[in-house]
Amino acid sequence: MLVWIIKPGDTSPEDSKSSIRDELTRSAALLRGAPALHYTGTIKVKEQGNARLDLVVDNPGDALGTLAMADGPALDYVAVDGKSFLRGKTEAWQSIGMDKKSKVLAEHPRLVAPGVFFGKDLATALAPPALAKTLLLEHTPDEKITVGDPVTVGDHTCTPLHADGMTICLGKRSQGGARFVDRVSFPGGTLVIDIKAMSRKAINEFSGDFQSKLTMTREAVNDQIDVTTQILRDYKGDCAPTACTFTARVTVTYLGSSTAPEASKAVQVNYAWVIDRDGTPVTVGPDCSGTVLIKPGQSTNMACTATGPSVPANGPNSGAYHGEIHTSDVALTQAEYKRLVRLAADHSKKVTALPDLPPPR
Repeated sequence: MLVWIIKPGDTSPEDSKSSIRDELTRSAALLRGAPALHYTGTIKVKEQGNARLDLVVDNPGDALGTLAMADGPALDYVAVDGKSFLRGKTEAWQSIGMDKKSKVLAEHPRLVAPGVFFGKDLATALAPPALAKTLLLEHTPDEKITVGDPVTVGDHTCTPLHADGMTICLGKRSQGGARFVDRVSFPGGTLVIDIKAMSRKAINEFSGDFQSKLTMTREAVNDQIDVTTQILRDYKGDCAPTACTFTARVTVTYLGSSTAPEASKAVQVNYAWVIDRDGTPVTVGPDCSGTVLIKPGQSTNMACTATGPSVPANGPNSGAYHGEIHTSDVALTQAEYKRLVRLAADHSKKVTALPDLPPPR
């Protein structure tokens, strides 16, 4: 356990209030231009305690890594364009308190809305420019920033600065003169992270891995979306001997705040009819499966015509048809996914163009 020792009476030139502010400004500027940063540490999961995190977040805010409770397997984490996604096996979801839903959660990657598991979107908060802005402590008066005794981090020491419940530990100086931020503890210990600069080789490996794992977002579902179906019409004796048309009403409901942007955004619903006649699967038309866009609070009626087996010459005039429509929402529409793929490629080019951080002195 680290013990922070505050020295309010220290007025040496190095730790004067103006010098502290200058140090923070230079350190923030150093991180702001980082192509990517590697974070390890802990984050508080609602009602479950601390989870271990191991993330790489690039300058535009794309992220890749893992989250795991102390006694559980890891969840894969991918983030792009302000959206975070988690994927894991049943045991991983159980470890963060989702016992009843764990099997369902394990079926697909999940879009994770801020506030569901964590207080804020991780990648958005830890993108180097966003973290740099946080470290400026723009709303904290100089007199409320205090300096603690140096603590050991790896093979060197860093100097902790305390302000409004946050601790920022400044480590080695770079060749440009700025001190690298080794560790940040957010108020209440909600997020405690060690920060490492990355080599160009590691950054390139991250970019390649990110492109390959972005497909996870295409399969993701949104737990704040509920899709219900109601069969409106089945054969009821009105079908022809070899054909029958079913109709269902599909309704989308948004379970989050009605003021959220997602509350009015069209949801892509995948659907597929399954119909049998006298227990034997029958052929359905091309319109009996596909995708449809439905806005929350609205419904769409969908029909499917099935063609049954030929009626025997001495058999009944019609058989007993049974039809079901299977539906599932996805977090991203096809258009949104394609846009994210293009955006990720543009971000990769931006990261490649950014210079490496200067090495320590």
